[in-house]
Amino acid sequence: MAFIIDAHCHLANLDVLMPVKPLMDETKKFGLDFWLSSALTKSEIAWHQKNPDKRIAYSAGIHPYYKECDLELKDIEKLCIEKKIWAIGEIGLDRNNPDFAGQLKIFIEQMELAKQYNLPVVLHLVGHISEAYKLLKQYKLPYLVHGYASSLQGFKELLRLKSFFTISERLLKWDKKELLKAMIESKRYLFETDITRDYVQEEETNPLLRLNTLISSVAEFAEIPRGKLIEQQQKNFNSYE
Repeated sequence: MAFIIDAHCHLANLDVLMPVKPLMDETKKFGLDFWLSSALTKSEIAWHQKNPDKRIAYSAGIHPYYKECDLELKDIEKLCIEKKIWAIGEIGLDRNNPDFAGQLKIFIEQMELAKQYNLPVVLHLVGHISEAYKLLKQYKLPYLVHGYASSLQGFKELLRLKSFFTISERLLKWDKKELLKAMIESKRYLFETDITRDYVQEEETNPLLRLNTLISSVAEFAEIPRGKLIEQQQKNFNSYE
């Protein structure tokens, strides 16, 4: 039976607000049983190392814009050497960061680590899609483009690579319908909550269940059976193993 994967979330960050293990236990009855969690700070890496769980695989990376990110390249390489992470990321480019040269430099350095240790890369791309594509096509690595909601043209560029894309709530808007349709037709998608403690709504008891709601909404929006979406996302997830 196919199970559901949250392909991009921040469990260590969320755990500061509410213990995540009971939340994970609750989601099992809805078929949600695996999480790809991103660590962006030293404390988040420490949390993952202190709380190993067979239902969680985590990545780590130096984010191009997240101001609380305190990771250094040596932190990422140590995790690579110790084989602690499933991927490097989330890393990439962000137009909100005015220092393009600086973020490009650290992006390249992390791409070189991914190449050296043969790891997938979780991408954060907000603007600068063409610049990112020119860099990414130089590497023969699998990519997971998280929360992509930019242009259809940019999506088609990234699709030429060995890329999969996470579908988020951002795509459930009418102006994103063509992008969502193209993403589903490509069959190279997973689903994400991108949940952090900052995104939890008032009186929300289990934000991890948003993924269940998201998949149902996408099925209705795209007029595709929910079961087919779940089967395809698990098939795509298995391609990283």
